[in-house]
Amino acid sequence: MSLLTRPLNSLSSRERRYLKAGLIVHQRQCGIALITVMLILAIATVAVVSMSSARQLDIRRTENQLRSAQAWEYVYGLETWAIGRLAADTTAGKVDGLAEDWSIPLARTSVVGGTMQAQIEDLQGRINLNNLLVEGKISKDDVKRLERLLAILKLKTELVQAISDWVDADMDVSYPHGAEDETYTRLKPAYRAANRQFADVSELLLVQGVTRETYLKLLPYVYAVDGYAPLNINTASATVLRCLADDISADQAESMFRARGKPFAKVAEFLKDETVADAGIGKYGLGVSSQNFLLQGQIDMGKTHLLFESQLQRDSGGARVVKRQRQGLAHG
Repeated sequence: MSLLTRPLNSLSSRERRYLKAGLIVHQRQCGIALITVMLILAIATVAVVSMSSARQLDIRRTENQLRSAQAWEYVYGLETWAIGRLAADTTAGKVDGLAEDWSIPLARTSVVGGTMQAQIEDLQGRINLNNLLVEGKISKDDVKRLERLLAILKLKTELVQAISDWVDADMDVSYPHGAEDETYTRLKPAYRAANRQFADVSELLLVQGVTRETYLKLLPYVYAVDGYAPLNINTASATVLRCLADDISADQAESMFRARGKPFAKVAEFLKDETVADAGIGKYGLGVSSQNFLLQGQIDMGKTHLLFESQLQRDSGGARVVKRQRQGLAHG
């Protein structure tokens, strides 16, 4: 008969010690087994939670990718809409003003998964930075207009010298505020002056003396396209019109801005208008039609917010996209 089946009072003291030691060992083994089971459950729980979290991240990542891809499809659709608007302009190549259909914004519109909105702006209502260079030489008239713009915006007019050095082909530094390779190669990181036309208006941030604050102030009034692009007097803002001659007051520029609502069919009509006649404005570099436009839009799909700009160019054969870029929510 085993110790476990015999009555406790029939056991000797030695047998009782053996029994007690056995029970203690048994209890310890049970405790170790319980701890082992708990550890296994804890590890299994951590593994399940980890896999679940990873799966949730994968699902969210995939969802964001799908929304982003869908948002870009809406961007392409808006570009097609803008091209159609510009192509439908029966006065294209003759007269462009702000009363035409292409200038009417697309209000916030519901689409599958979110909303979208867009508007078309005439870029030639701004100053083309590449107008500074005409047939390989710096244009004094266009330099003067840019200097006036800087003065109106309360920015340093001497920045024009550095901007001119950025686009001209030579390595001669405009005195005293110009900048060429000698200036830029000392920076960290070092780079060289472009010595060619601006590929994008954001290149201004590379020009000596142009801070981000300066850039954001200039951005609504300047742009960059290849070659010379006349300023469209029918779509230019009062601030830009004020750059056409010295001593044009803000009130006088506002009067010119309101007068453009006709719109003017010829530059000569603009120069003869009573609000313009005594301002001392010359006809150089002015026009009444445009070939360069900017499509700005926003796509909102859940937590995905896509802001974009597409630069469009129109000619006798229609319109096309020449540049497309995504913008940040805080973009100027």
